[in-house]
Order: sequence, then C-alpha cells, then structure tokens
Amino acid sequence: METLSIKKRNASRLLAGVVQMAPFTKVPVINIAALKDGDPVSKQRVADAIWTACTQVGFFYVSDHGLDPDIRAGAFTAAQRFFDLPDVEKRKVSIRNSPLLRGYGGLLEENTNPDNHGDLHEHFDLALDLGPDDPDTAAGTYGCGPNQWPELDNFREPVMAYHREMLRLSETLFCGFALSLGLPEDYFAAHITKPIAELRLAHYPPQTPIHDPEKIMGIGAHSDYDAFTIVATDDVPALEVQNTADQWIPVPPISDTFVVNVGDLLQRWTNDLYRSTFHRVVNRTGLERYSLPFFASTNPLTELGVLDNCQSEARPPRYAPISAVEYIGTLMRESYGI
Repeated sequence: METLSIKKRNASRLLAGVVQMAPFTKVPVINIAALKDGDPVSKQRVADAIWTACTQVGFFYVSDHGLDPDIRAGAFTAAQRFFDLPDVEKRKVSIRNSPLLRGYGGLLEENTNPDNHGDLHEHFDLALDLGPDDPDTAAGTYGCGPNQWPELDNFREPVMAYHREMLRLSETLFCGFALSLGLPEDYFAAHITKPIAELRLAHYPPQTPIHDPEKIMGIGAHSDYDAFTIVATDDVPALEVQNTADQWIPVPPISDTFVVNVGDLLQRWTNDLYRSTFHRVVNRTGLERYSLPFFASTNPLTELGVLDNCQSEARPPRYAPISAVEYIGTLMRESYGI
C-alpha cells in the first residue's frame, strides 16, 4: 500500500508542475545503490532525489553505482593510447567513413554550437557492434551496424567491456527515472532491448591564447540529444552547466562517481518537466583532459511521445511523438554538416 501511495503522490506532483526555485549553484550527488537491490521505499527515496535533480538542475552525480573501477580505468587507458597515435593512423578510421558517424573526429571537426567556430576536442565514437547479418544493419537503420576499429592492440576489448557496463548502468538509471515519474520501474525495459547506445572517448587539449575562448572551446554550449548521458571524467576540471540565471556553474570531478544529465528526448517525454540543461567544456587548466560520455537512448525505431502523467488539460503535450533515430540521427548529421 505504501508503494502505491508513493506512486499516486508522484503522479499528482507531476501534473501540478514544478515549483521554480532559486538558480542552482551546485550539482547534487545521489547514491543509487538502492536502485539495484533496495526495497521499494528505499528505491523511491532515490527516485525522489532524481526528480528534484532533474526538475531543478538537469544534472546529478551518481555514487555507489557498482562499476568495477578496473573496467573504467581500462577504458581511459585505451582512450589515451588511441589519441597518442599519429594523426595519419587516427584518420584511417575517420568518422566520415561511416554512415553511422562512428570512428575518429579531429579537432574542430564537430561544432555543437552554431555560433562558435568548432569544438576543441578529438573523439572516437562507437556503439553496439552489429554485423552485416543483423536485420537492422541490413535495413540501414541509423544506430545499427559495425564500429570502425583502429590498428591498435588491446583497444577494442577494454572499450567494449566498458560499453557493456554502461549499458547495465543505463538500465538501472532507466528504472530510477521511471520511478521518479510515478511509473513502474520496468516501464522503459521493452524500449531498450537494442538501444542506440553511443560511447565517446574524448580528448581535450588545453585552451591556448590562439583560441578565442568565446568562439572556440572544448565543447560549445549545447544540450545532449539522447534520453540521458552518463559521463566519466578524469581529475581535470572543465565541465560547466548553465543555470536559470545564465551563470556557468562548475561541475568538478568527484572520485568514483559519474555525472548524469537529462537529454532532449527525456525532456520531451516529460513535457519539459525534466531539464535538458545547456552545458559546455572549457579546459583552462593547461592540462590534457579525457572523458567518456555514454549516450543512453531507446531502440532506434521506438517512438515515444509525452508521457500520460506529464500532461493534463492545463499542461497539454508540447511535443509530437518522435523516434530516437529520427531525432538523434538528424541532429548528429547537422553537427557535422552532413
């Protein structure tokens, strides 16, 4: 009975809308251990914290996530080894060779903010590695197909091991998001059986005086296209998020945590109750920086609209249903000018 009353309370709270608070000045930390093995009441406490973070900030750290630190460290080591390769080797797996936009992107090749002159980072993108016999690969569905791989020993294995762990963590977080919205915790399960689940290995050189800090930065101000993003960073601070007063708030590295942020699709599903907050990366430290963002979404062809309990007569749907492939694929191509 207590769990049912909690769900009813959540539904009422959603329909009532969000009480605006003062602009946030920091990003909260949420212990998510209970989402995996807690009782219903403990899970709902985590879900309530997620609700508050998503409606007021759009970002939160997660701790007690259960990821093996050796798998995380292995992915960072693989990323560093790849970016240390000569440029000619990295260019052999250029993202422009892939209709799925997987592979290597060089400095200033991507431009997430059209007002800027390019993003000062290089990256390597991958996702589920599907062969030609896969039906979605054969159909040419965006997000389904093979990765490109560089000629680098002990690279593919640790990177894909990390990708598998991110899939597991994203499934846990999908449960948390569902509970936070007053839905059954398995609400999204049928929609994430074969998701667009892109992992990026990213390297940010330090900003230098030759780079106009207002027009060229690690990543310009943007929101993410996916449902949500899970980011592992090294210990070099550079991530900033924009609050409702248009102030840029630092998101410093915290040991053994991940940064999670709401993406555009989750904002659409929640009828703008959850915030896909603008953020950027500006590396002012003079140091090299590495990060591993994982973009969690649904199956490519799954079409989702505004959730029933995120709309009412007073708050009608603000978005038409759209599939992940339609939304993400279009915006990814635009960011590369393709």
